[in-house]
Formats: sequence, structure tokens, C-alpha cells
Amino acid sequence: MHPLSLLSLRITPLRFRLETLGPFRVPEYKGALFRGGFGQFFRDLVCITRAPVCTGCPHLASCSYSLVFETPVQPDTFTVLRKYPNAPHPFVMTPPLDARTAMAAGVEMALDVTLIGHGAEFLPHFIYVLEKMGASGRYGGRFALRSVLSAVDGAVVYDGAARRILRPPVEWRGVEDQPARSIQLDFQTPLRMRTEGQYNTSPNFTQIAQALLRRLSLLGAIYGAPAAEGNDWLHRLMAQVDQVRTESAEFHVYHWDRMSGRLGRRVQMDGVMGSVRVSGDLTELAPWFRLGEWVHVGSGTSMGMGKYRMETEA
Repeated sequence: MHPLSLLSLRITPLRFRLETLGPFRVPEYKGALFRGGFGQFFRDLVCITRAPVCTGCPHLASCSYSLVFETPVQPDTFTVLRKYPNAPHPFVMTPPLDARTAMAAGVEMALDVTLIGHGAEFLPHFIYVLEKMGASGRYGGRFALRSVLSAVDGAVVYDGAARRILRPPVEWRGVEDQPARSIQLDFQTPLRMRTEGQYNTSPNFTQIAQALLRRLSLLGAIYGAPAAEGNDWLHRLMAQVDQVRTESAEFHVYHWDRMSGRLGRRVQMDGVMGSVRVSGDLTELAPWFRLGEWVHVGSGTSMGMGKYRMETEA
């Protein structure tokens, strides 16, 4: 069964077209800058208590900022998350992948956002917050939100000049299953994942696949609907992963850090970049990795980490 059908998961991929309005200075990897600015402006927009932190707030269960950005765990509702302080976010925000750190006015940038499950309902918040963030100039410089496009069919969802949502965004419905004997994953943003409690600097396909399937299982449990067959599908796919043969795996460490407002210090966010190629009977696994292209794998996905492009051969 296709993963979207099994998990009842809504996937809404969008592209926010931004344009610099003056000199723009940013880090090479811009994920923390955009997510950090987005989070700060989002909280300022909707917080009614003005408390310095969200911990203990009586409005956590209904606050739009909390639901999107903090995503608190409710153990009585999601028993699968009892070991986690926070649930996976209902969005993935991939920053502009241009490595330039200095830009002039008039440069277009693409900020890709995948809204997951009920995250699609918060599209007006994303639009308003990014407009406010761009107008402030506090994060690299001033920019304007020119439009929002569907990453599925390219249709204009939001017109920045008219400041109007033109149509509901299209959900990604997956692709038709086709035979696959080879899969190659090329990572376009740093992959950061733990294996046995340690950050993995040389991941193999099995470890990546297990991390992806666990993430998809959690997303389905929280933002979709419980799978009709329980976790049998997960165990079956995990067993298939063990039968895959690795043809090549080349990774190198990508060093970067970010400023944590919560901790008041810089935090190392090193990940790995590279690719892995495997062969075997991958027909049933391939659709799950297609879904992973939109939701990413590993930690830091809300700031764009763990993004890959997949190629298959029959």
C-alpha cells in the first residue's frame, strides 16, 4: 500500500519566492536563520501571555505558535511519544541553497516549505510571519515575499503584490509505484542523525532507512491516522532494508553552528553531506523514500536538514 494511503498523511509542498530589497548578508547554510526568525516573529504575533518561555503556559494545547513550532507532546493522546519532550513539527522549512553569503538587492531566493497534516491550515500564518520578518531586516537584511507557489503543479497560491491567497494549495498525492532495482540518495543539506546515542558521521543505508521509516511512522501517528495494520508495515519494511546491497556510500562532515536563543549560546549542528547507492528489490521501499524527499530525515528537519534527492533505476 502507498505510504500516504497507509498513514492518511496530508503533504502540502510550497515554494515561497523571496526577493532581497537591499544588501543581504547571511551564513552559507541559512536554515537556522530562516527558522529562527520565523519562530521569533510567529511567537511575537500570537503570544497572549508575553511570558518569556512557553513552559507551563495554560494555552499550549490551543496556541497556534505552540502547535506549529513547539509541538508539545500530549502523552495521553500519543503514547508512542512518551519518551520525547516534543513531537516532530508539522512543517519542514528548507532555506535557499545558494551558498553565497552576500547578495545585492533584487536577488530572488526560494524558501521551500512542506506543511504536514493540519500544518496546511496555518499557511496564512506562514505568509504573514515571513512578510513581517522580511520587512524588519533583522535577519540578514530586508526582503519581500513575492509569491507562494505550489511545489506540486507550480500554480500561484499567494500573490504578494495583491497580498491575497488565490487558491488552496495542492496536496502531493505520491507517484505511481514502479519497479525499482536501484536507489541513489544525494543529500542536498546536512544529514544529522544519532546511531546508538552518538552522532553518526558515516551513516549507511540501513541506518538512514531506519531513521526515515521511524520518522514517517511518528508523523503518521500524530498528523495522520493510525495504520489499519498497526506496525506490521514498519516491521516488514525494516526486514526488506536488511536485504539491500550497498554499492557505494561517500559522506563528509559539514561543519556549521547556530545561535540558540533558548540556551543563550552557539550550538554545533554538524551533519554529513554525500550520497549512498544501493541495489536489490526496492520496489516497495521506493515510495517511502519519495515521501522522504518532502519531509526529510534525521534531526533539524524544521530548518531544512536531511534533504535528499532520490534517483531510481528499474
